[in-house]
Amino acid sequence: MPNITREKGAPIFAGRGLRAAIGTLILLILVNLLCVLVFASSGEPYKTGSPISGGNVMKAVGIDARTTAAITSDSRLILLDGQQQVLREKKLEGTASALALSADKSKIYIGTSDRKVYVFDLTLNEIDGFDVNGRVIGLDSAVNGEMAIAYGIGQYTDRFWVGLFDESGADRYKTKIGFDVNAVAAGEQGVYFGTADSKVGYLSPEGEELWRTNLIQPITRLSLNGKQELLAGDERGNVALVSAKGKVLWINHLSAYPITMVAAVDEAGHILAGDKDGKLFVLNAEGYALYNAGVSAGSINSLIGTTGDEILLLTDQGKPVTVSLSSALDAKRQFYIQTALIVVDAALAVTAFCLFVWSVASWRAAVIRFGRKLRRSRSAYMLLLPSIILILIFTIAPTLMAVFYSFTNFSLKEPLKVIGLSNFVAMWSDEFFWIGIWNMFLILITSIIKEVTMPLLVAELIFWLRSSRMKYWFRTAYVVPSIVPGVVGILLWKMMYEPEVGMINQFLGVIGLDGWKHAWLGEENLALWSIIMAGFPFVSIFAFLIYFGGLIGISRDIYDSSSIDGIGSWGRFWKIDLPMIRPQIRLILFFTFIGSIQGFANIYLFTRGGPGTATYVPGLQMYNQISNANFGYASAIGFVLAVFVLAGSILNLRFSKQEGV
Repeated sequence: MPNITREKGAPIFAGRGLRAAIGTLILLILVNLLCVLVFASSGEPYKTGSPISGGNVMKAVGIDARTTAAITSDSRLILLDGQQQVLREKKLEGTASALALSADKSKIYIGTSDRKVYVFDLTLNEIDGFDVNGRVIGLDSAVNGEMAIAYGIGQYTDRFWVGLFDESGADRYKTKIGFDVNAVAAGEQGVYFGTADSKVGYLSPEGEELWRTNLIQPITRLSLNGKQELLAGDERGNVALVSAKGKVLWINHLSAYPITMVAAVDEAGHILAGDKDGKLFVLNAEGYALYNAGVSAGSINSLIGTTGDEILLLTDQGKPVTVSLSSALDAKRQFYIQTALIVVDAALAVTAFCLFVWSVASWRAAVIRFGRKLRRSRSAYMLLLPSIILILIFTIAPTLMAVFYSFTNFSLKEPLKVIGLSNFVAMWSDEFFWIGIWNMFLILITSIIKEVTMPLLVAELIFWLRSSRMKYWFRTAYVVPSIVPGVVGILLWKMMYEPEVGMINQFLGVIGLDGWKHAWLGEENLALWSIIMAGFPFVSIFAFLIYFGGLIGISRDIYDSSSIDGIGSWGRFWKIDLPMIRPQIRLILFFTFIGSIQGFANIYLFTRGGPGTATYVPGLQMYNQISNANFGYASAIGFVLAVFVLAGSILNLRFSKQEGV
C-alpha cells in the first residue's frame, strides 16, 4: 500500500507502520481488560473494621466465635462481641501486662506489673488471685488447668523466674532463668521461654531446664504449632522455628520492626506474623514468606480465632483485621501475574510508540539522522562516559537520595519507612523553622546590600586611580587578607564582641560611652545584627575582584567618548560602569543569594543559633537535625532550601537570556 500523504508540510504517515501501532495499542488494552476481569474475580486477602473505643489494646484472646476478651493500655479488662463492640468492662488495679484464657475457656487470667495475678470468670467477676515475686511479664495457660507465668524484678538482672501455678497461687515449680524473660508459652509437656539476650529455652514438667538455644535478637513473642515446635519472633523482625529438642529449623527475616504476633493457623503449618508497623506476613511451614501487606497503622498483636478460611486478628488500636488465608496464599500468584503484566505493558507501549514514530516520515528521518550522528561521535561519547558516570554517582545520585529521604522517617532511631509529606507538615508547624526563615531573609537582604555597595565602591576608587603602581599596591593590599581563613576572621570578631574584654566594649569605655556597652552576642535584639555587622567595612575580596575585572574589561574608547560629551564622574558611574558590569553584579547577587540561604557556619561559630532562637536559620536547623540523627527531617529542610536555590537559579538564567549574556 502506498504511503498516505497529507497537505504539503504535514507529516507523511507510513500506512503499514501506523496500522501496526494501532494494533499494538488495541492488544495492550485487551490484555489489561483481561487481567482486570481475572483479578476482580479473586477475593481480598484481608479486610479491616472500625476500632473499638477507649484505650489501645495490649492483648486479646478469643473466647468463642462471638466473644473476645482484651486488656487495654488504661488497665481495663473488656469483653467484645462479634462486631467488636464492648459488652462488659472492668477496671483493673495496677497496670495490666499479660492476658491468657484457661484451657477450658471458662476463665480469664490477668497479670499485672504490680506483682499480681487475677482470675476472672466470663462475666468479669474476680474469683481468685495471688501474688508473685515480681512484675508479670508473660502468661499462658497450661493444659492441666495450670498457668505458666514469667515474672521478674529490675532490668538486665538475674532475678527472673518462670513458674507453673494453679489458680489459687500454689506453684508446682519456680525456676530461676538468670536473665530478663520477655515471653512464655505453655506446651503439652513443658514450658518454653524467651529472653532479652536472644535465647529460647524449655522447662520440663518438673521445672528442670532441658535446653537453651541462641537466636539472633531479643525475643518478643512465642507460640507453638501443631507439632509442638516453637515459633519465636524478635525485636528486629525475625521469625524462627525451633524443634521440641531445641534445634533451630529455620530463621526468616521479615521486617525491620519488632514482631508483635506469630502463630500457626492451620494443619498445613501456615504461619501468620505481624509487626509493630502494622504489616501482616503469611509464611509456609518452611518459613518462606508467601504474602505480606501493610494492613494497619498500629501493630498487629493478637490472634483472636479462626472461622473456616478466615482468621480474625486485632491491632493495638483495637481495629479488627479479617484475613482470608486462601486469598492471601493466592496473592503470590497474582503478584507474579501483575509483575509480568507490567513488563508486557511496558514492552507493548514502547513498541507502539516506536511504530508510531516510524510511521511518520519526517520523524523517521530525524531518528535515522540522530543514529548516524551518534555512530559518528561514539568515540567522543566513550571519552565522556567516565565523567558522566562520576557525576551520576557523586552528584545526581546523592541529590535524588536526599529527595527520597525527605519523604521518609530516616534516622538511627527506627527503621526506614516512607511517611509521605509528614516531614513537610511537621515543618509547616515548626516554630523554629519559620523563625529561621525570617532570619534567613533578613541576612539575605543585608548581604545583598553589603555585597553590592562596599566592594563596588572600593573597586571604582582603585580603578580610577591615575597611578598604575598605586592601583597595583591597593589591589594587592585588599587581596592579601584573603589568605587568612574565614573561620579565623569569625573567631576574631567573636573576641571583639566579648562583653568584658572585647575590643568594642573596651573602646566604648575609653571614650566614655559606658552606657553603650552590651553583650553583643548575648542579647536577643542585638545578636543577629551583630553577626550581620561582623566584617565591617564589608569589602568582600571575591566581589571586589569580580567588579574590578568587569571594570577592566570596559573599552577605553567608551570613556573617551563620554568625556567628549561632557559626562562627569557621577554620570560615568551610572551611565557606563553600572550598565557595563551588570553581568558581574548579577553573578555576585546569585552567589550571595545561594550563600545566604545555605550558609550557617558563621552563625554556628558565633552563637550556635542563640541566644534562644535569635540567630536561628534553616541551615543550622538542618545541621542540628543531622546531629540528632533525624536525617529524614533534615532532608526535608534541605529540599525546601534547594527549591529556593532552584528558583533563584531559574530567575538568574531568565535575566541572562533576556540580556543576551
